[in-house]
Amino acid sequence: MEVTCPTCSAKFKVPDTVSVATCPYCGTTFHVHTGEESRVDHFFFPPMREDPAGRLLKFLSRQYGAPADIVGAKVTKKELHWVPVYFFYLHGRSKSNETVEEVEFFGIPAGSPFVALLTEYPFPIRGKRFFDDSIVKKGKYYEPDLDREKAEAIARSRLESALKKEASEENSYAGELELTVKFQGLVHYPLWEIHYEYGGENFVNFVDGTDGRVIRGEYPLMSDARKKATLLGAGVIGTGFVLGLLASALTGSLWGLVGGLAGGFAGGAGIFTKGSVKKRTISEVIKAGRGNVYFQPA
Repeated sequence: MEVTCPTCSAKFKVPDTVSVATCPYCGTTFHVHTGEESRVDHFFFPPMREDPAGRLLKFLSRQYGAPADIVGAKVTKKELHWVPVYFFYLHGRSKSNETVEEVEFFGIPAGSPFVALLTEYPFPIRGKRFFDDSIVKKGKYYEPDLDREKAEAIARSRLESALKKEASEENSYAGELELTVKFQGLVHYPLWEIHYEYGGENFVNFVDGTDGRVIRGEYPLMSDARKKATLLGAGVIGTGFVLGLLASALTGSLWGLVGGLAGGFAGGAGIFTKGSVKKRTISEVIKAGRGNVYFQPA
Protein backbone atom coordinates (compact mmCIF):
# COMPACT_ATOMS: atom_id res chain seq x y z
CA MET A 1 0.00 0.00 0.00
CA GLU A 2 1.03 3.63 -0.46
CA VAL A 3 1.55 5.88 2.55
CA THR A 4 2.31 9.57 2.99
CA CYS A 5 4.96 10.84 5.37
CA PRO A 6 3.47 13.26 7.94
CA THR A 7 6.68 15.33 7.96
CA CYS A 8 7.82 15.78 4.35
CA SER A 9 4.65 14.56 2.53
CA ALA A 10 6.62 12.08 0.46
CA LYS A 11 4.64 9.12 -0.87
CA PHE A 12 6.11 5.62 -0.83
CA LYS A 13 4.95 2.02 -0.74
CA VAL A 14 5.13 -0.40 2.20
CA PRO A 15 3.85 -3.99 2.63
CA ASP A 16 0.23 -4.29 3.73
CA THR A 17 1.33 -6.09 6.91
CA VAL A 18 3.44 -3.16 8.13
CA SER A 19 2.00 -0.99 10.92
CA VAL A 20 4.99 1.26 11.53
CA ALA A 21 7.11 2.69 8.70
CA THR A 22 10.16 4.91 8.38
CA CYS A 23 10.16 7.49 5.60
CA PRO A 24 13.09 6.80 3.23
CA TYR A 25 13.38 10.52 2.45
CA CYS A 26 13.36 12.28 5.82
CA GLY A 27 13.67 9.43 8.35
CA THR A 28 10.41 10.06 10.21
CA THR A 29 8.96 6.93 11.85
CA PHE A 30 5.17 6.85 12.01
CA HIS A 31 2.10 4.61 12.26
CA VAL A 32 0.91 3.96 8.69
CA HIS A 33 -2.81 3.77 9.56
CA THR A 34 -3.08 6.87 11.76
CA GLY A 35 -0.21 9.01 10.46
CA GLU A 36 0.91 9.64 14.02
CA GLU A 37 4.62 9.65 14.64
CA SER A 38 6.00 6.68 16.52
CA ARG A 39 7.31 7.28 20.02
CA VAL A 40 10.33 5.14 19.23
CA ASP A 41 13.14 7.69 19.06
CA HIS A 42 16.29 5.58 19.45
CA PHE A 43 17.92 4.15 16.33
CA PHE A 44 21.25 2.95 14.97
CA PHE A 45 22.94 2.54 11.61
CA PRO A 46 24.24 -0.96 10.86
CA PRO A 47 27.98 -1.07 10.05
CA MET A 48 29.10 -1.97 6.53
CA ARG A 49 30.37 -5.48 5.83
CA GLU A 50 33.51 -4.35 3.98
CA ASP A 51 36.74 -4.25 5.98
CA PRO A 52 37.19 -0.55 6.92
CA ALA A 53 40.99 -0.87 7.16
CA GLY A 54 41.25 -2.26 3.65
CA ARG A 55 38.93 0.47 2.37
CA LEU A 56 41.08 3.12 4.07
CA LEU A 57 44.44 1.86 2.73
CA LYS A 58 43.09 1.58 -0.82
CA PHE A 59 41.89 5.17 -0.62
CA LEU A 60 45.25 6.39 0.71
CA SER A 61 47.15 4.51 -2.02
CA ARG A 62 45.44 6.71 -4.64
CA GLN A 63 46.55 9.98 -3.04
CA TYR A 64 49.34 12.24 -4.27
CA GLY A 65 52.76 11.16 -3.04
CA ALA A 66 51.54 8.11 -1.10
CA PRO A 67 53.84 5.04 -0.98
CA ALA A 68 52.90 2.44 -3.59
CA ASP A 69 52.98 -0.34 -0.97
CA ILE A 70 50.87 1.44 1.63
CA VAL A 71 48.04 -1.06 1.02
CA GLY A 72 50.24 -3.60 2.80
CA ALA A 73 50.79 -1.44 5.89
CA LYS A 74 50.40 -3.14 9.27
CA VAL A 75 47.08 -2.30 10.94
CA THR A 76 47.76 -1.96 14.69
CA LYS A 77 44.30 -0.94 15.90
CA LYS A 78 40.77 -1.23 14.55
CA GLU A 79 38.03 -0.18 16.96
CA LEU A 80 34.34 0.48 16.35
CA HIS A 81 32.79 3.44 18.21
CA TRP A 82 29.04 4.02 18.59
CA VAL A 83 28.63 7.80 18.61
CA PRO A 84 25.31 9.32 19.82
CA VAL A 85 23.81 11.84 17.38
CA TYR A 86 20.61 13.88 17.72
CA PHE A 87 18.78 14.19 14.40
CA PHE A 88 16.56 17.16 13.56
CA TYR A 89 14.39 18.18 10.64
CA LEU A 90 14.75 21.93 10.07
CA HIS A 91 12.46 24.10 7.98
CA GLY A 92 12.54 27.87 8.08
CA ARG A 93 11.35 30.76 5.98
CA SER A 94 10.99 34.50 6.02
CA LYS A 95 7.42 35.69 6.31
CA SER A 96 8.22 38.83 4.32
CA ASN A 97 10.53 37.38 1.66
CA GLU A 98 9.31 34.19 -0.04
CA THR A 99 12.71 33.50 -1.65
CA VAL A 100 14.39 33.10 1.75
CA GLU A 101 13.78 29.51 2.81
CA GLU A 102 15.89 26.65 4.20
CA VAL A 103 15.17 22.92 4.52
CA GLU A 104 17.72 20.68 6.17
CA PHE A 105 18.20 17.42 8.02
CA PHE A 106 20.81 18.07 10.67
CA GLY A 107 22.74 15.72 12.94
CA ILE A 108 24.37 17.00 16.15
CA PRO A 109 26.99 14.75 17.82
CA ALA A 110 25.87 14.43 21.44
CA GLY A 111 28.88 12.81 23.09
CA SER A 112 32.16 10.85 22.77
CA PRO A 113 35.66 12.21 22.04
CA PHE A 114 34.69 12.67 18.38
CA VAL A 115 32.29 15.61 18.62
CA ALA A 116 34.71 18.02 16.92
CA LEU A 117 35.52 15.50 14.19
CA LEU A 118 31.85 14.95 13.34
CA THR A 119 30.52 18.50 13.70
CA GLU A 120 28.52 19.29 10.53
CA TYR A 121 29.17 15.83 9.20
CA PRO A 122 26.66 14.84 6.44
CA PHE A 123 24.99 12.00 8.32
CA PRO A 124 22.67 10.02 6.03
CA ILE A 125 18.92 9.98 6.51
CA ARG A 126 18.18 6.58 5.03
CA GLY A 127 19.19 3.27 6.51
CA LYS A 128 18.61 3.69 10.23
CA ARG A 129 17.01 0.88 12.23
CA PHE A 130 15.32 0.61 15.59
CA PHE A 131 17.91 0.43 18.32
CA ASP A 132 19.19 -3.02 19.24
CA ASP A 133 20.88 -3.54 22.62
CA SER A 134 23.24 -6.08 21.06
CA ILE A 135 25.29 -3.32 19.38
CA VAL A 136 26.58 -2.23 22.79
CA LYS A 137 28.75 -5.35 22.84
CA LYS A 138 30.05 -4.83 19.30
CA GLY A 139 32.19 -1.77 19.95
CA LYS A 140 32.75 1.14 22.31
CA TYR A 141 29.40 2.65 23.20
CA TYR A 142 28.84 6.28 24.30
CA GLU A 143 25.85 7.80 26.01
CA PRO A 144 24.85 11.39 25.16
CA ASP A 145 26.34 14.07 27.39
CA LEU A 146 24.50 16.88 25.57
CA ASP A 147 20.88 17.52 26.58
CA ARG A 148 18.31 17.17 23.84
CA GLU A 149 16.97 20.65 24.68
CA LYS A 150 20.42 22.20 24.22
CA ALA A 151 20.85 20.35 20.93
CA GLU A 152 17.48 21.67 19.77
CA ALA A 153 18.56 25.21 20.68
CA ILE A 154 21.74 24.73 18.62
CA ALA A 155 19.69 23.50 15.67
CA ARG A 156 17.27 26.44 15.95
CA SER A 157 20.12 28.94 16.11
CA ARG A 158 21.73 27.35 13.07
CA LEU A 159 18.51 27.56 11.08
CA GLU A 160 17.99 31.19 12.03
CA SER A 161 21.57 32.09 11.05
CA ALA A 162 21.22 30.28 7.72
CA LEU A 163 18.07 32.26 6.88
CA LYS A 164 19.65 35.58 7.80
CA LYS A 165 22.74 34.73 5.77
CA GLU A 166 20.63 33.81 2.75
CA ALA A 167 18.74 37.10 3.04
CA SER A 168 22.03 39.01 3.32
CA GLU A 169 23.36 37.35 0.17
CA GLU A 170 20.24 38.54 -1.64
CA ASN A 171 20.80 42.07 -0.24
CA SER A 172 17.48 41.88 1.55
CA TYR A 173 16.14 41.77 5.11
CA ALA A 174 14.98 38.46 6.56
CA GLY A 175 12.32 40.06 8.77
CA GLU A 176 10.12 37.84 10.93
CA LEU A 177 11.06 34.18 10.65
CA GLU A 178 8.95 31.05 10.82
CA LEU A 179 11.02 28.19 12.24
CA THR A 180 10.23 24.48 12.49
CA VAL A 181 12.68 22.32 14.45
CA LYS A 182 11.49 18.73 14.67
CA PHE A 183 13.32 16.07 16.67
CA GLN A 184 13.87 12.94 14.57
CA GLY A 185 15.44 10.76 17.23
CA LEU A 186 18.69 9.75 18.88
CA VAL A 187 20.87 7.70 16.55
CA HIS A 188 23.98 5.74 17.49
CA TYR A 189 26.29 6.09 14.52
CA PRO A 190 29.20 3.71 13.75
CA LEU A 191 32.67 5.21 13.47
CA TRP A 192 35.85 3.18 12.89
CA GLU A 193 39.11 4.30 14.47
CA ILE A 194 42.00 2.72 12.57
CA HIS A 195 45.73 2.93 13.32
CA TYR A 196 48.39 1.60 11.00
CA GLU A 197 52.16 1.54 11.04
CA TYR A 198 54.40 2.44 8.12
CA GLY A 199 58.12 3.17 8.13
CA GLY A 200 58.25 3.02 11.91
CA GLU A 201 55.56 5.72 12.31
CA ASN A 202 51.98 5.40 13.54
CA PHE A 203 49.08 6.96 11.65
CA VAL A 204 45.60 7.60 13.10
CA ASN A 205 42.53 7.50 10.86
CA PHE A 206 38.73 7.61 11.09
CA VAL A 207 36.31 5.93 8.70
CA ASP A 208 32.53 6.21 8.40
CA GLY A 209 31.18 2.89 9.59
CA THR A 210 28.16 2.91 7.27
CA ASP A 211 29.78 3.34 3.85
CA GLY A 212 33.56 3.45 4.34
CA ARG A 213 34.11 7.13 3.55
CA VAL A 214 37.40 8.34 5.00
CA ILE A 215 36.56 11.13 7.41
CA ARG A 216 40.17 11.77 8.35
CA GLY A 217 43.16 9.91 6.96
CA GLU A 218 46.91 10.26 7.45
CA TYR A 219 49.70 8.98 5.23
CA PRO A 220 53.44 9.60 4.75
CA LEU A 221 54.35 11.83 1.81
CA MET A 222 57.25 10.38 -0.19
CA SER A 223 60.43 12.46 -0.51
CA ASP A 224 60.15 12.81 -4.31
CA ALA A 225 56.68 14.29 -3.95
CA ARG A 226 57.91 16.74 -1.29
CA LYS A 227 60.79 17.86 -3.53
CA LYS A 228 58.44 18.47 -6.46
CA ALA A 229 56.08 20.45 -4.25
CA THR A 230 58.96 22.53 -2.88
CA LEU A 231 60.19 23.38 -6.39
CA LEU A 232 56.67 24.18 -7.56
CA GLY A 233 56.00 26.43 -4.56
CA ALA A 234 59.31 28.25 -5.09
CA GLY A 235 58.41 28.65 -8.76
CA VAL A 236 55.06 30.23 -7.91
CA ILE A 237 56.72 32.71 -5.55
CA GLY A 238 59.37 33.50 -8.18
CA THR A 239 56.71 34.07 -10.82
CA GLY A 240 54.90 36.45 -8.49
CA PHE A 241 58.15 38.35 -7.95
CA VAL A 242 58.82 38.69 -11.70
CA LEU A 243 55.27 39.79 -12.46
CA GLY A 244 55.48 42.26 -9.59
CA LEU A 245 58.68 43.78 -11.02
CA LEU A 246 57.02 44.15 -14.43
CA ALA A 247 53.97 45.78 -12.87
CA SER A 248 56.17 48.19 -10.90
CA ALA A 249 58.13 49.08 -14.04
CA LEU A 250 54.94 49.81 -15.97
CA THR A 251 53.24 51.82 -13.23
CA GLY A 252 56.28 53.39 -11.64
CA SER A 253 55.07 52.28 -8.23
CA LEU A 254 56.30 49.73 -5.71
CA TRP A 255 52.73 48.55 -5.16
CA GLY A 256 53.00 46.34 -8.24
CA LEU A 257 55.92 44.48 -6.68
CA VAL A 258 54.09 44.22 -3.35
CA GLY A 259 51.01 42.80 -5.08
CA GLY A 260 53.06 40.31 -7.09
CA LEU A 261 54.91 39.07 -4.01
CA ALA A 262 51.70 38.82 -2.00
CA GLY A 263 50.04 36.70 -4.69
CA GLY A 264 53.16 34.57 -5.12
CA PHE A 265 53.55 33.89 -1.40
CA ALA A 266 49.84 33.11 -1.03
CA GLY A 267 49.97 30.54 -3.83
CA GLY A 268 53.31 29.11 -2.75
CA ALA A 269 52.23 28.78 0.88
CA GLY A 270 49.29 26.59 -0.13
CA ILE A 271 51.59 24.27 -2.07
CA PHE A 272 54.17 24.11 0.74
CA THR A 273 51.60 23.30 3.43
CA LYS A 274 50.05 20.47 1.41
CA GLY A 275 52.99 19.04 -0.50
CA SER A 276 56.12 19.72 1.53
CA VAL A 277 55.16 17.91 4.72
CA LYS A 278 56.21 14.45 5.88
CA LYS A 279 52.73 13.46 7.04
CA ARG A 280 49.68 14.53 5.10
CA THR A 281 46.09 14.64 6.36
CA ILE A 282 43.24 14.16 3.89
CA SER A 283 39.50 13.53 3.88
CA GLU A 284 36.82 12.35 1.48
CA VAL A 285 34.31 14.53 3.26
CA ILE A 286 35.83 17.57 4.91
CA LYS A 287 38.03 20.20 3.25
CA ALA A 288 40.43 21.96 5.60
CA GLY A 289 39.40 25.52 6.43
CA ARG A 290 36.18 25.35 4.40
CA GLY A 291 34.01 22.96 6.34
CA ASN A 292 32.15 20.10 4.83
CA VAL A 293 32.44 19.82 1.04
CA TYR A 294 29.31 17.68 0.77
CA PHE A 295 27.19 19.68 3.20
CA GLN A 296 24.80 21.83 1.18
CA PRO A 297 21.48 23.03 2.62
CA ALA A 298 18.52 22.35 0.33
